[in-house]
Amino acid sequence: MRFQNERDQVAYFMRRLYRQGLTTTSGGNLSCRAGEAHVVLTPSAIDKGEMQAEQVGILTLAGVNETPELRPSIEAAMHLAIYRSHPEVRAIVHAHPVTASFFCACAEGIDTHLTAEAYALLGDPVMAEYARMGTADLAAAVSAGVARGVCVLLRNHGVLTVGDTLLQAFDRLEVLEVAARQTLMARPACMVRRLDPAQRRELDRFMGRARD
Repeated sequence: MRFQNERDQVAYFMRRLYRQGLTTTSGGNLSCRAGEAHVVLTPSAIDKGEMQAEQVGILTLAGVNETPELRPSIEAAMHLAIYRSHPEVRAIVHAHPVTASFFCACAEGIDTHLTAEAYALLGDPVMAEYARMGTADLAAAVSAGVARGVCVLLRNHGVLTVGDTLLQAFDRLEVLEVAARQTLMARPACMVRRLDPAQRRELDRFMGRARD
């Protein structure tokens, strides 16, 4: 199988992400570079808790799907934009851990200054402003965020971490979730920022339940 090791790693870390409650059956996507011209990426419509290596797709950096039997993740463009703009990035984890994702709807961010581990591994998380999932606007916003930090919070969506390896990116996401829990302990109240009506209407149209 082409890129056996890389596909094994992506499938393994996706199962681990799901087992540890850091994403849902349908949510999140992982990828890593495979050689200099390819990326292996989790596809759409596959049970994240049972994913196997042969279910991980292969794309070129230009976006050509070389595993046509697998439908690329809706966030493939976001992953590819990051890899094209940031050659130092070797792996990406995008997921929806409950507490860290809560802070994607808060006026205040996750405080990584509470423990040495959090600040040493994460620095200060970056917030990318809202854009609908799967769009070029989201890909551009998150790629720009990666230029400023290894952790990006996607407004009203989820979080993304990058690394030299999948293990490093995964570790950063775990530490971010712990830092988010500690932040809640330190701040009893948080002002939330909900999706506005226009954003909800856009999502209704995207999901085929338009109410216009």
